[in-house]
Amino acid sequence: MAGTDDIIGGWIRSAERTGAVKNLPGYGKPLNLEDDQNIPRRYRMAYRILKNAGYTPPEVQMIQEIAELKKQLEQEQDKVQRELIEAQIRDRRQRLDVALDKFRAPR
Repeated sequence: MAGTDDIIGGWIRSAERTGAVKNLPGYGKPLNLEDDQNIPRRYRMAYRILKNAGYTPPEVQMIQEIAELKKQLEQEQDKVQRELIEAQIRDRRQRLDVALDKFRAPR
């Protein structure tokens, strides 16, 4: 069964083949990496100060760890090791979900 990343990747590749992404706003323009629209107002100043000081938020570190584990998983041949890496990925994703919960809109 395909994972969520595989399904979404398929949709993106399909949209690229059909040219649908060319109609999206900002297509072909560089990303604005300074955009803090997705960070709640109460955290923006603190995150900006931390970023300028070279600090990486734990949420970003977790995303980086997950990416590294995925690379390891692609290269691993041993079934037992693959299962261990998959368990680590699930654990990191769960921790990331909990950490990102503070950014979700109040209910």
